[in-house]
Amino acid sequence: MSDVVDSAEPAARTGHRLQLPRDTDPQDVLAMVRNVRPGAEFSEDGSLETGEDTRLVPDPSPRGAGRWTIETPRVREDPVPEGMGDSHGYGRAFPEGMPFDVERRALDLVWSLARRLYGAVVTDDGVRLEPHPFHLRDLIVVSPHALAPESLAELIAPLEPEAELDQVADGTPRTGYSATIPLGDGDEIVVRVSRSSRHSALDAVAWLDGAVDYELVHVPRDDEEDAIEVPDAETAERWSLAYRRIGLIAGLLTETVGGYVVDLEGFLVDPADLA
Repeated sequence: MSDVVDSAEPAARTGHRLQLPRDTDPQDVLAMVRNVRPGAEFSEDGSLETGEDTRLVPDPSPRGAGRWTIETPRVREDPVPEGMGDSHGYGRAFPEGMPFDVERRALDLVWSLARRLYGAVVTDDGVRLEPHPFHLRDLIVVSPHALAPESLAELIAPLEPEAELDQVADGTPRTGYSATIPLGDGDEIVVRVSRSSRHSALDAVAWLDGAVDYELVHVPRDDEEDAIEVPDAETAERWSLAYRRIGLIAGLLTETVGGYVVDLEGFLVDPADLA
């Protein structure tokens, strides 16, 4: 159960610290937050208003470069059941009760920023969370142009000669098929082509209503692998390899059919960073 707050009393609040590299530009933080929270903006005091009565407050001290605090209502529910996998480390960080509702969304936001910007999160109880940068390997190329199955196969063949279309029947539409790329050791990359879902980072794009999603999905040999908080060296290497190969395919697709790259959490990815 989540905490129950008496409406006659002000809601409890808390803060979790986001630690980014010291040279991180605050405008880059704003741009990333706006990918998933389009209404985010800086206030006059320099805080980044992120909606839902939450905000990112920069550390003004001389040693505070790259440090922010996400101020949020405090909402907790039951602890994570014993033995359940927890990729974010929240069960370890909050043994008395998990962040829930608006606090969970605020914590997820700073966890994701830490993952993308090579940082860390320190919770209100002082527990450090360091997301692995390749914990999420999947990317989506959002394009105005749909390739026929045979054209996709021909395009990626020089990069991935073992790629195979997955039982494409005659008359299959250009937005209803997939291909599989074996990586060895039981891992695969699956390319799924479908009508685009809505991506808030691209809301201003005029052609989005008719767009196509090329989903590039890493399927690990163990389907419980994504619940690992800290991968061992062998797992981390496989994650890195999968992300590099997915990145090469995403870059090739954007060069060929145009469009944008977003990651699984909705953040834009610069194709130049995928080389």
